[in-house]
Amino acid sequence: MKSTVLALALLGNGIAALALPSLAAAQVNPTFSDLNQATEDARTIIQTERRMLVGQGLALTADESNAFWPVYDKYMLDMKAAGDLRVKVITDYAANYSNLTDAVAKQLISDSLKYQEQVVKIRKGYLGKFRRALPEVKLARFYQIEDKLDAIMNFVLADQIPLVPAAPSSEPTSPPAR
Repeated sequence: MKSTVLALALLGNGIAALALPSLAAAQVNPTFSDLNQATEDARTIIQTERRMLVGQGLALTADESNAFWPVYDKYMLDMKAAGDLRVKVITDYAANYSNLTDAVAKQLISDSLKYQEQVVKIRKGYLGKFRRALPEVKLARFYQIEDKLDAIMNFVLADQIPLVPAAPSSEPTSPPAR
C-alpha cells in the first residue's frame, strides 16, 4: 500500500492540481510525512504541465493572456490549497487501510466531501474573475479543459487506490430483490 501512496503522492493530486506553497507536515499522515518533498515536487511539475495544456487549449490573444494568467495563477493556488485536503485523505486512508475503523472511515468520508465542496466553491468563486478575462466561449472551453484534466486525475486515482476492505459480517447480504 505504501508504494501505491508513493505513486499517488508523486502524481501529487496534481491534475486536480491542488496545494499550498508547501504541504504542511501536520496535514499529511505522519506515516507518510517523508513523502512531503516528493509530493510537492510532483505537484509543481504537474501544475506546470497543466498550465501548458490550458494555454494550448485556449489559444489566448495577447490581451486575453495578460488578463487571464494572473487570475489563473491565483486560482491554482486556491485549488492547490484544496488539494492538500485530498492528499491528507489519501495518506490517512493508506495509513489506516489494513485496520480501518468506523471513526476513521467517517472522517475520510467527511474530508473527501469537504474537498469536493471546496473545489466547487473555488470554481464558482473565480467564474466572475475569469469572465472578465475571457470571452464566454473561451471561458466555457477553459472550464471544460479543467473538467477533463480532473477526470484524468480521478481516473488515475481510482485505478491506484483500492476500495475500502469489506467489513466482516456474520452473514453475507445481497441487494434486495425487486
